[in-house]
Amino acid sequence: MNFVETFRRALRCLQPSAVVVDFDPPAESLRSTPVIKLPSGILHSVGPVEACASLGLKEGEPVLIASYSRCSLEFRPIRPEEARLAALDHYRVVSRILETMVELAVEGVEGDRVGTLCVISEGADRMYRTTVPVRVEDVNVMTGSGKRVLKALAKLDGAIVVDPEGNIEAAGAIFDVDSGSVEPGFGARHTTALHVSKELNCPVIVLSESGRIRLYHGGKEVLKISVSDLVAIRGFCDG
Repeated sequence: MNFVETFRRALRCLQPSAVVVDFDPPAESLRSTPVIKLPSGILHSVGPVEACASLGLKEGEPVLIASYSRCSLEFRPIRPEEARLAALDHYRVVSRILETMVELAVEGVEGDRVGTLCVISEGADRMYRTTVPVRVEDVNVMTGSGKRVLKALAKLDGAIVVDPEGNIEAAGAIFDVDSGSVEPGFGARHTTALHVSKELNCPVIVLSESGRIRLYHGGKEVLKISVSDLVAIRGFCDG
C-alpha cells in the first residue's frame, strides 16, 4: 500500500478536525476536512499551532499530521501550549518572524550562518543596557521589503525588537540581563531570551548559528525547530 492510500484510509477512519501536510493530497480524499500545507521540517512543531490560528481549533481537538517526505502519519490532539501560542494577539507577526528565521537558518546571509535574537514586544526599551541601539522606522516585517530588512539586521550583534504590529523598532539592542544568571546548558543569547520573555511576558525567538530555532514566552520554551528538521526543510525548498 502506498503512502497516499494509507493517508486516505487514516483520514476516513480517524476523522480529524484538520490535516497538516507537506504534499498536495487528493482533493477527493479530503472532502470537507480543512488542510494546511507546510514544509516537512516544521510540520510537527508549527502545524498544530497554525491549525489553531487559521482554523480556530481548540486544545484537545484532533489533528492528523501527514509527511509524505518522511512517510509518516501522526494523529494527536492539540496541546495546551500550542493553543496558547496561537491565541496570542500578535501570533501572525510571530509566525512571520519564525518563517524568516527558518529561511535564515537554511540560506544564511550572503552564504554565512548567522545567529540572532528577536523580541516581539512594546516597551522593550526599558530593559536596554544601552540607550543607543540602531533605530528603525517605517519597516514592517509583514511586507516583503520588511522581511528582507529583518534578514539584513540579523547580521548585527544584539537583539532585533519588533512591536506587536510587526514594525521593526530597533536592532543591535543589548538587554540588561545579569551575566551571572546563565542557565545550565544555555549560552548568553538563550539566557537573555529566557529572561526577557519572562520579564516582558512576550515572545522571543532565537536563531543559533547551528541552525536551531527556539521560541520562548513567559520565561518558558514553547517551540523548538531542530537542525534535523532544517535538513527536511532544505529538501522541501530544493524540491
